Amino acid sequence: MRALRGVSGTVWRDAVLMNVMILLVGISYGAIAHAAGFPLWQTVLLAAVATGGAAELTFVGVIAAGGLPVFAVMGGLLVNARNFAFGLSIGQYAPAGWRTYLAAHLANDEATAFGRAGRTDREKWSRFSISAVMLFIAWVGGATLGQLLGAVVDANSLGLDTALPILLFCLVVRDLKERFLGITAVGGAVLALALTPVAPLGLASVVALVALLPAAGYLHMRRRPADAAPDVRPANDGEGV
Repeated sequence: MRALRGVSGTVWRDAVLMNVMILLVGISYGAIAHAAGFPLWQTVLLAAVATGGAAELTFVGVIAAGGLPVFAVMGGLLVNARNFAFGLSIGQYAPAGWRTYLAAHLANDEATAFGRAGRTDREKWSRFSISAVMLFIAWVGGATLGQLLGAVVDANSLGLDTALPILLFCLVVRDLKERFLGITAVGGAVLALALTPVAPLGLASVVALVALLPAAGYLHMRRRPADAAPDVRPANDGEGV
């Protein structure tokens, strides 16, 4: 596979370390699904088809709380709406063809952030491909293990609710050093924190994408002068026809 040529050992190591955490999260999800009464096949199928992490946890959580399946589906779709922003980022460097559709299914927080750390489009695609495939295997495998170990694993004891945000922060910290991106990220974080106590599970992070609107407006205004520059042609000095 051409995307994997020339990939350094450091990238492979970092991807493996990141997905060890994803494996643990998958085990937690599988254990929660087991406690909620989901059979093994449903838990694994949901992990493979949705591949969103938070979406599956939201779906299982709503069902476990006695909610209707339609509300569980709506909650999962709403949480996964953030993948639209991930698709915009990945689409800047993903090659055309069938790989674009595969990338759309495998897009998620961690793989998108891992890919952004690359310096060229080819390096970004390589990093995304490696981390996304590893993550899919770790997530589905973790869900399976969690179901099988559900009777003995206490999902709440793993402390994964704090570990994942720390992992994501480490993946994007280089981007945050850029002033504009840092300010936009802080705006989104403040909005998410303010909504967390009152918003339904998983909704705060989606609504935080509103912070991208003023950022997009700012970028548009910066580009307008260049786009609207008049076409200045040199005056005829009288020579020639």
